[in-house]
Parts: sequence; C-alpha cells; structure tokens
Amino acid sequence: MSLKLHNSAHFKTLTDIPMELLERMGVKALVVDVDNTLMPYDKDEVPAPIKEWIEEAKKRFIVLSIANTRPYRAKIVKQELHIPAFSLSLKPLPFAWWRAKKKYHLEPATTVLIGDQLFTDALFAAFTGLKFIRVEPLSHKDALHTKFTRWLEKKLFS
Repeated sequence: MSLKLHNSAHFKTLTDIPMELLERMGVKALVVDVDNTLMPYDKDEVPAPIKEWIEEAKKRFIVLSIANTRPYRAKIVKQELHIPAFSLSLKPLPFAWWRAKKKYHLEPATTVLIGDQLFTDALFAAFTGLKFIRVEPLSHKDALHTKFTRWLEKKLFS
C-alpha cells in the first residue's frame, strides 16, 4: 500500500472552502476535525462563521465529525452544530471511519476529510481512501504532542 500525504486542496479556514468546489469534487459527505478546525483548541465554542458554514454544508452534504478530541468537546460540537461527533477516535487509525461508514452509509470516493494536521488528518484520509482538505489551525495553542507533530510536519514536508 502506498500512502500519499497530500491535500486535495488547502485553505486558510473551513469557511474559505467553497461549497461549489466540494460539489465539483463529487463530495456527498464531509468529515470534519474538531480541535483547531471547528473550534480553536483553547476555546469551548464554535465560532459563528463556522456555525453558519456548517449550516449551509448540511443542506448539501452529510456532515459529521471524527476527532481525537475529548468527549466534552465532541458534545459541544453535537449540541452547537447538530451533527454526529465521534471523540477519542485514535486518528490516524481507521476505526471511527469504519463505524461512521457503516452507520451513515458513506463511501470513501465521495467523502472528504477537512482538518489541520498531516500526521492525524492527512494520514487518516490516506488510510481510509478519503479526499483531504487541509486548513490552517484556528489557534496557535495546541496540546504538547500536537506541537511536536506540527514541528515534525514542518521539518519533513516544508
């Protein structure tokens, strides 16, 4: 198996991704990361522009979250965005994808993962056959292990 850690596209934030681009890509489902993609790592609420973008996305696509975030943050996503949210997902391992794929009848060829990290999100997309759109982190604050992987990403992929 050959793994390619590359983006289908790269945007500053989730809200910069045009819905029309996703439709042209043949996307039917969006899997979105939580920490620093939907919510800044150091805040416990989804910013208003992201809420609005997700509301529009839900009119066009199946939208759910698969993240390594803590359960209380996934609960915030469920309550504020009204989407399914899988927490403690062990990305890049594909276990949460297998559950979501079965429950929501998802197909890898028509699903895109949107996230801010190569070592969790891009690798998860590669393992599961999903398209990957990378966004910049919403905050410069991160967990210690994420700071290390971001440093490693810069060294290996810059």
